[in-house]
Amino acid sequence: MRAYLIRKVFYLLITIIMIMSFNFLIFKLLPGNPIMLLFPRGATPETIAYWSHALGYDKPLLDQYLWAIIAPFVGDFGISVTYTPRVPIIDILAPYLVKTLFLVGLGTVITIFVGIYVGRESAWRRGKLYDRIATSISVILYSIPTFLIAVFLIIIFANWVPGWPLGGATSPIERFEHLDTVSQILDLTQHALLPLFALVIESIAGFSLIVRSSLIDVLTEDYILTAEAKGLDNRTILRKHAMPNAYLPLVATIALNVGWVLGGTIMIEYIFTYKGLGYLGWEAILCQDFPLLQTVFFLEVIAVVFANFIADILNFYLDPRIKI
Repeated sequence: MRAYLIRKVFYLLITIIMIMSFNFLIFKLLPGNPIMLLFPRGATPETIAYWSHALGYDKPLLDQYLWAIIAPFVGDFGISVTYTPRVPIIDILAPYLVKTLFLVGLGTVITIFVGIYVGRESAWRRGKLYDRIATSISVILYSIPTFLIAVFLIIIFANWVPGWPLGGATSPIERFEHLDTVSQILDLTQHALLPLFALVIESIAGFSLIVRSSLIDVLTEDYILTAEAKGLDNRTILRKHAMPNAYLPLVATIALNVGWVLGGTIMIEYIFTYKGLGYLGWEAILCQDFPLLQTVFFLEVIAVVFANFIADILNFYLDPRIKI
């Protein structure tokens, strides 16, 4: 385990450095001067010099690259040039990051439990009515773009549930601050419900299809036939013999699902004006705030990398072949 862990940590560090290098170079290769985007009508040399120094653009390219590698490890992501002028990006991120972590975290947990249940039951009852209905619904939902699901939910709740909040992460701040703790939690939950539904519906559909396919492959193995021949009941065979061997592709799927969910939050958060990390990234694109956009891109990619790292560690315990 020690050698395996050291090797994976080494690969993790190499991957992070490569990502940070790409994150640095892609914005350096963009045409034009980012500072001039702030002043489309022109600026004084003093103003340009100030922002060049504040953003570190007046340093040699090698020094800029080395600092771009070191800065995230010390919590320095630079300053935003348009969203909140002269304020460190690290101070901007906290409320947006918390909302996205809540949305993505809860959505991932729901996806895992519901997706595994639906996929497991479909595989066990393959060819029967439950399997045909569940698979058909999953294929249809998986084929629908996320933004259409979001718009469909808005239309339904706007017409059938009058008064339900269709946007924002909370009620207006002047009202939200006067609520007690329980009421604030209920308010946050109510506003997060529609974005959560939109994010989870397609995730569950795709996840259940993968679970079904993986489990059907396992159920055709000889040891399943042997367990049946020994007289074990169906649920014991499914729980103790089939599912443990179907977990390997599921772990990888969950890790990849983190990347899909984080990418999907950009559209979901913007449609519902749910001000999370995806919404912040979209605003940075519209404002051409390159330092802020670099930070959002870095955090989202790093989340995917760490999710895959955790999946590799779990695979060590789930798959005995890795230990050989």
